[in-house]
Amino acid sequence: MYFLNLKGFHPIKGINTDNHNKYPFLESTDGLFEPDDFEYNFNRSFPFEQIELSESRSIYVSEPNLLKVFKNTATVDNKILVNNVKPIEEAYTKELADIFYSGYDEGMANFYEEIGQTFLSLGLEQKKQALRDFITYCHTNLYFEGFAVPEVIYALGYIQASLVKGFQEYSNLKNLNEKEQASPVVNVYPVFKMPEPDVKPDYVFEASVEAAPKPSPPQITRPDADSHILLRYPASKIFDLWCALLDAQLCQLMQVPKVFNSEDEIKELLGRLFKLDDQEQMWSLSDSEYYYQMAPGYQNLLCLLMHATYKLNTTYLKVPQVKYCELLKSNFSSFETYESVGDIQRNMTKKKDTAIDFVHKSSGSYAKKAYKVLKKVPTYILRS
Repeated sequence: MYFLNLKGFHPIKGINTDNHNKYPFLESTDGLFEPDDFEYNFNRSFPFEQIELSESRSIYVSEPNLLKVFKNTATVDNKILVNNVKPIEEAYTKELADIFYSGYDEGMANFYEEIGQTFLSLGLEQKKQALRDFITYCHTNLYFEGFAVPEVIYALGYIQASLVKGFQEYSNLKNLNEKEQASPVVNVYPVFKMPEPDVKPDYVFEASVEAAPKPSPPQITRPDADSHILLRYPASKIFDLWCALLDAQLCQLMQVPKVFNSEDEIKELLGRLFKLDDQEQMWSLSDSEYYYQMAPGYQNLLCLLMHATYKLNTTYLKVPQVKYCELLKSNFSSFETYESVGDIQRNMTKKKDTAIDFVHKSSGSYAKKAYKVLKKVPTYILRS
């Protein structure tokens, strides 16, 4: 656990965007900002890009969305929008970069404080593992959704600097090995056996030696194979969202055959995807495997439903987006044409944007309820 004193950041929930309504929201003309790959690649030589802010200030950035913002040229090819309306101005980009640099500068200075005082006393292999854990933690929480909250920008700069320093330390240590300790040199001299005395002691103490107990075999714990994602967002809203699959008019607009015919079937579906915790049990958890045969035309809508669920649930529980994509790949035949889960994740934003238009156009009751839920997604800017 790191960054306990970092404002705008919670060590469990991550970046705090509660004040997002007070500040502008940024996005690319190519769509909303999406997180980087969840798994960090430790084999990359140097996964950072240097940004020159001035003659005396430069930063190394790996977060893809911040790179888009800081590298954006407002006068030539402006690709960053403010509140989905106007292109970002160069002065505002500089203002955000200055805030980011302030956090970046402090993060550089506080690296050893963040990684812990015991780090320097660890052995080489322990240091490597500690750095891998630290780097993974930084990478997981380094995600700019688009909320230009000053505290958020500052926190992202702080975490980015921590990631750069952690990677630097790890790069310097990863190819080193512990030196084997040389065996002590023992000089052997002739040993002369002294004659035994004629007088033997009256009593010889014989110590009983008990055999050391055999160590018990280590206990092996099997990994949890549960693929369900825990939901903390109100289950009733998630249910209303996924009931869009029951909307006949929506299916007609998408030109796909209707697959689900009752709310119980939707609950059964949700029971195969998500588990509930400390809230009304709207559906029962199901461990039975079932592969839904659905037309490829369902890709857009399924991406929307899963992406919206991910965004809503993230405000309560941080689960990587790739886990939601894994559910799409393993449960719906619509995604058979995708070779990897990463391909689904990369195409998710475009597909869900297409589906939003279909949901908005439908006058069906289920689609209307789903659209109300979509309006609650923090990063979605929808028409009324």
